[in-house]
Amino acid sequence: MTLLFLALLLGQPSAARPAPDSLPARPESAAQPGDQHALGEEVIRGEAEVRIDEMKPSLVPPLDPFAPVNDLLTPDSYVIDEPLYTSVDSLTIPQQFTHSSYLRVPLERNFIYGDMMVFLPSFEQRVASWELVVSNSLGEAVRRVTRKGQPPAVITWDGKTDSGEPIAPGEVYSFTFNAFDAERNLTRIPAAPQRVNGLVQRVGDEWVVSMAADQLFLEGSAQLLEAAAPRLDEAANVIKEKLKTQVAVYVYTEQERLSAERGRVLRAELARRLVLPAEALKVAPRFVPGLQPKLSKIEIHIL
Repeated sequence: MTLLFLALLLGQPSAARPAPDSLPARPESAAQPGDQHALGEEVIRGEAEVRIDEMKPSLVPPLDPFAPVNDLLTPDSYVIDEPLYTSVDSLTIPQQFTHSSYLRVPLERNFIYGDMMVFLPSFEQRVASWELVVSNSLGEAVRRVTRKGQPPAVITWDGKTDSGEPIAPGEVYSFTFNAFDAERNLTRIPAAPQRVNGLVQRVGDEWVVSMAADQLFLEGSAQLLEAAAPRLDEAANVIKEKLKTQVAVYVYTEQERLSAERGRVLRAELARRLVLPAEALKVAPRFVPGLQPKLSKIEIHIL
C-alpha cells in the first residue's frame, strides 16, 4: 500500500522551478545573430527598379504672342488685305499706321469686273454663221463679233469697242444676235438694253476704274450722293489691291469749273480712305465742251 502511494506520488508532474543560476528566457525579438534557429528582426537589403506611370498635370497658359497684331490686322468689321498681311514686316510700317486704310472694306459690288456675259444662245437647227452686234444709245455699232459655225454655249463681251477702247460708263448699250443657216436665212434675237454704271478693266500696264458721274454726284454739282459712299469704298478697295506706284483721277464734265470742284471732292474722299504719299495721288480735271451730262464720268487709273 505504501509502495503504491509512493509510486503514484512520484508519477505526478511537479511544478517547474527555475534553477537558481538560470537567466530569464530572451524575447524572440532579441535573438542573437549567432543563433540560427532563433526568431528576430530581419533586415532586407537590395535594389529594385520601379516605373511610375502616373501622369502629372500639365497647364499651358492660353497666351498667343501674335494676338495683339492679329486683333489689329484682322478686326471683325474688315476683310484683311492678304498682300499686306504677309508683307507687313518687310514693309516696316509703323504700328500706328496699320489701320483700316490698309484694308479692304466689305461691301456689295456695284462694278463690272472683266468680261460681261451677253448671251446664252440655243438653236434647234444647224447654224452656219452668227454675229453679235453691240450698239450705243444712238444706234451706232461699237462692237461687232462674227464667227462661223455653231455658236458657243456662252458668249461674253470684254466691254471694249472694235478699236480696243473701254466703253463709256453711263451709256446704254443694246445687243443683237444674228444667226444664219446654210441658206443664209436670218434669225435675229434682240436683247434688252443695259446701262453700264461702273466697270473695272485692265488697259495695258494699268487698271482703270470707270464710273458714271451721276452715280456719285448730283447733276450739275459737286455734292456727293448718299449712295456714293459704297461706290467710293469699292474703288478704294481696287486701288489697295492693284496699286504699285501712283493713282491718277480724271474728272470728265462739260464745264471746267465743275470738273475742278468734283476733283477736289474726290481727292478728299480718296485721301480719307487711303494712306498714300501726297505725290502718289493725282487729280486732273478734264472738261469736254458739249459733253452730254450722262457721259460725264470719273476715271481712276491705277499704276
